[in-house]
Amino acid sequence: MNRYVKKTLQQYLPRARQSCIYVLGVLSILLSFNTYADNFWNLHWFEKQAPIEVTVNDAFINVYNAPGRGYPIFHVVERGETITLLKMQTDWIKIKTGRGLLGWIKRSDVLLTLGPDGQVPEFADTTQADYLADRFELGTAFGDFDGAKAFDVNLGYRFTKNLSSEIRVAQNTGQYSDSQIVAFAIVHQPFPDLRVSPFIGIGAGTIKTIPSTTLVQSEDRRDHLFQASIGAYAHITGRFFLRAEFVNDYILTSRNTNQEVNEWKIGFNVFF
Repeated sequence: MNRYVKKTLQQYLPRARQSCIYVLGVLSILLSFNTYADNFWNLHWFEKQAPIEVTVNDAFINVYNAPGRGYPIFHVVERGETITLLKMQTDWIKIKTGRGLLGWIKRSDVLLTLGPDGQVPEFADTTQADYLADRFELGTAFGDFDGAKAFDVNLGYRFTKNLSSEIRVAQNTGQYSDSQIVAFAIVHQPFPDLRVSPFIGIGAGTIKTIPSTTLVQSEDRRDHLFQASIGAYAHITGRFFLRAEFVNDYILTSRNTNQEVNEWKIGFNVFF
């Protein structure tokens, strides 16, 4: 009887552990949808209050057609002109000129303006959570996939500061076989304001296994897999974050038994 119980526990405990991670991930995602409006747009300081009118107090300020130095300058506002500050996106502020033109100025250029009271406008400093308002995230990571060397690239899209989706592409190089993973995942980050911010995710995709040519059975295999992950972001500076993650892969093989693989990885992500 004891042997039977021990065998049963060894068989079902890994699946129970993985199921718990999936359930926690789904519950976190559902909670995120309930707070969608409050969690995302509250990141923008100017959207918490009425737009502010300021007067240019320098020779000129360049106006870009989008938030980024790589975008062209399409207009210039000169000394004495009035502009309206509409919203802030990390290092950029959307404005409306007196002529009704919409554009973006650098956040630092607000120091070259005066508010209605004749003083330079004051607003909260940019925090790491503000960078999460940028919708896209790109990262690379290295780690271990069941003894194989793992290289991972992920591209994410953030719906709120708590909830994002991402595409994961991984290349794993081992002694006896190589594998390639393409997966789609939903990631929940419950405390984005923390400098070290934990997250949990669930995903699904495919894995292609390429055995070594020295093996007798050298045919490639393609199987479906499910992923449950837990990890953390650590803010480094500006838009750059360190990301560490543990992933449990449950592979639905075409053989009699399925396979469970644990992997860990660490890398860098940038928000833009």
